[in-house]
Amino acid sequence: MNKERAITMIETGNTAFGIVFVVVMGIALFDRGLTMAWAAVVGWFN
Repeated sequence: MNKERAITMIETGNTAFGIVFVVVMGIALFDRGLTMAWAAVVGWFN
């Protein structure tokens, strides 16, 4: 009894998701950098 399972690979070919992902990650990293910088500045004055 040989049971083979088919593996379905979904390729959308749509790069819009990739572009949106990169943009969102860029905004998140920029926001993280500003948050860390703000914490450092506040730390200097406390």
